[in-house]
Amino acid sequence: MPVWVKKVANIVSIFQIPHVPQYGEAQKARFRKEVVRQTSNGNVLLQLGHYLTEEEIDRMKKDLAI
Repeated sequence: MPVWVKKVANIVSIFQIPHVPQYGEAQKARFRKEVVRQTSNGNVLLQLGHYLTEEEIDRMKKDLAI
């Protein structure tokens, strides 16, 4: 492939819209827990990931109501 074709392809790739990643709920929850683990100061349970998120509490309430 000639060099000029590669350069034109690189220029065209600049104008393409980047792909936005789509995460599922399980991945989002895992990301949230990892962020809490890394940013928590002083609370060992948070650092170890032993806590419930709002979604988990709502799910538990719904399971108890049924």
